[in-house]
Parts: sequence; structure tokens; C-alpha cells
Amino acid sequence: MDSQLINPGAPFCLGVAQHKYLGAEKGLQSAIEGGYSHWYIDASLLGERVEDWTDARIASLQEKIAASGVQPIFHSNFKAPLGSDVGAFRAAAVEYVEREVDVASRLGAPLIIHGGCIVGPQRVLEAKDIALEHYLKSVKELAQYAEAKGTDIYLESLSNYVNYRIFTHQAQFAFVFEHLQAHSNVYCLLDAGHTHIDSRLPAQAMRKYPALIKGISFSNHKEAHDAYNCAYAEVLRAIVETNWKGLVAFETCHHSAQAALADLARTFAVVSANPGLGS
Repeated sequence: MDSQLINPGAPFCLGVAQHKYLGAEKGLQSAIEGGYSHWYIDASLLGERVEDWTDARIASLQEKIAASGVQPIFHSNFKAPLGSDVGAFRAAAVEYVEREVDVASRLGAPLIIHGGCIVGPQRVLEAKDIALEHYLKSVKELAQYAEAKGTDIYLESLSNYVNYRIFTHQAQFAFVFEHLQAHSNVYCLLDAGHTHIDSRLPAQAMRKYPALIKGISFSNHKEAHDAYNCAYAEVLRAIVETNWKGLVAFETCHHSAQAALADLARTFAVVSANPGLGS
């Protein structure tokens, strides 16, 4: 389904995804009414976790997807400790996310996973390095499992563990993606809405990995880790330079998707007309 929200002033946007933290069925209905091409199923919400997905529910949602043409994006439960330094925890997390892959594959959806989590270590830098290695190991295992199901995995940069984020800057991206070249079903959902974490990452990642980036997530939350007043000119400049096109996802709590796309289109026009400005 083509999104009714597509703005010709933002030619890089091939589809628009809604993320409103609703149950799957309500989220789909909201996306249909809003003219979106995609919507998020958030598996961290009560009622949306793997144990909540019965065969009957999956079959019912499959029918609704086919009738509407709106496509799902299945967002893994970000609490799964895929980077844990406790082997049993990490293995259990992989098994849990494999069950999410099962659901996503039946719905025809990619699965987004985060780089969580480590908790309260005394030696934070060392713990983060170990967690990144274990996260990579988990992603490789999940990529192999998902490939057999015909499912793509999208890695997203933000994990909601303050001070213990392990997949949010350029060196971490390089470490992960350079070790995943054998897995053709692993991509990136680039979080460009939380730039107080690393304001340089979105543009850097776009320039280095445009072929791996399936979509960009923008948000306008007002929390400390978000970028409510962020200017996206540098990200859009990188899009112009790489001629990137893909999915645009919005978490818009205080701003409509139409208005957000219009803002992006205005900035895109300025950047396109002045490619060297600010560089």
C-alpha cells in the first residue's frame, strides 16, 4: 500500500510507518485511518508479547493485513538481554527472540531488535565492550534462524538503558556490521530522533551504510535522550549525498506525521539547493 502521507518534497520517503504504542489490531486500524503504509507492532507492550500471539490471532491479523495493504513492522521486546555477559541469560534471550521471529515471519514483517542490556556494572566501559561482543553473537544466531524463516532483521541504535547503551556510535556500528557481512538479511533501522545520545551517528551511518539502512526513525519526544528541537539538516544532507530512499517511521507525540514530513521536506529543499552549506 502506498502511503497517503507521501510528500513529493521528500522524495527519499518511499513509505511512512506509524508507531503509536497501540495493540496490533488497534495500531493497524489507526494506520489505515491515518494513511500510513506501515505500522509498528510493539512486542514490549502487555498483550503484544510472544505468548499473546495465538494461531487464531495471527490468522485474523493476516486477513486484516491482506485486506488493508498496510504492512507490519514487528518491534522486538527491547528488554531481551541479548548482550548479557551471563551466558544463560543471553541464550534465553535468543530463544525468546526466536519466538518473535516466528510471529514476525507469519505476519510477513521484519523484526527490529535493540542492543540491550547490561545492568549496573562497576566497570562500565569493559562491560559495554563485552556486551557488544555478546550482542553481535546473538545477532548472528538470530540472523541465521530468521534467514531460514525468510525474515529480515533490522538493528536499531537506541536501547533504553541510560549509561549502558552499546550500539549507538560509529565504532560500535562498524564493529557489528563488519562482522555481519555473511548475513544478507540483517539491516539497520536508523534512529535519527535521539541525537542527544550521539548527534553525529545518524549522518555518519547514512554515509557509510546507505545500502544497509532500510528506514529512518524520527521522533519528537521531550525526554532528555530525545531531540525534540533537533535540526535534521545533516542527516538530510547525507541522504542527498547518498541518494538514499526508504521507509520513514515517526513517533509523533505532539506533532502530526503530515507536519513532520512537511518539516523534513522544507529542510530537504534547503539542503538540496545548498549542498555545501554547513559542511
